[in-house]
Amino acid sequence: MDLYLVRHGDTELGPDGLYPEPANLSELGHSQARALAPRLASISPHVLITSGLERADQTAAPYLESSQLQPVIVPGFDEIGIGNLRSRDLAEVKEKLFARPFIPDFSDYEGESSSEFEQRVLGSLKTRVLDKFDDDQRVAVVIHGGPINVIVDWVEHGGFTGQFVRNIKTASITLLKRTPDGLAIDYISDTKHLRDTD
Repeated sequence: MDLYLVRHGDTELGPDGLYPEPANLSELGHSQARALAPRLASISPHVLITSGLERADQTAAPYLESSQLQPVIVPGFDEIGIGNLRSRDLAEVKEKLFARPFIPDFSDYEGESSSEFEQRVLGSLKTRVLDKFDDDQRVAVVIHGGPINVIVDWVEHGGFTGQFVRNIKTASITLLKRTPDGLAIDYISDTKHLRDTD
C-alpha cells in the first residue's frame, strides 16, 4: 500500500490570530489546493479520505471535481480537541498553542490528552485504512498537521513521542509505503507541486 498523507492548504485566521470555527482555506490555500489536484491525479489514488473538516474538504475539492472518487470521511483524523481553551484569556491561549516544542495535551481544558489523541488517530489509521485496503492500493488521506505528526512518529518510533517535532507544510504530501515489516517513510512534507503558488 502507498499511503499519501496530505496536509490541508493554508487556512484563514481570525482577528485573534487563531483558526476560527469553521476554518476555511485562505486565497493561498485555494491556490495550493488547485496545484495539488494534478499531483493527486498523477498518483491516481484508489480512495481519498478526509477528516470532514472544511479546510480538509476544500483542499481535496479541486481533485475530486475531476475524478470519479467520492471522498470517505473519517472524523478520527481530525486535529486534536482543545476543549474549552478558546474561552480562556487570549494570552494563555496563544502561549499554549504556540509553545515550541508543541505538546498536544489539552486535558487541563477538558480537551484531549496526548495519549487520547494518539489512540484516536492511530485507531482510525489501523481500522479505517490499514485493515481495510489492500497492499496494492494507493490511499490519499487529506488531514491535518497534528495527525500526520502522530502517524510519522508511530512509524519511526513505534509510538507518539508526545510532541509535534515536524513542521508539516500546508498542502504537502508525506508518503508511507507498507512493507512486509510494516509502514516505512518514503518522504515527508513534499511541496514540489506548490512551486508556482508562493
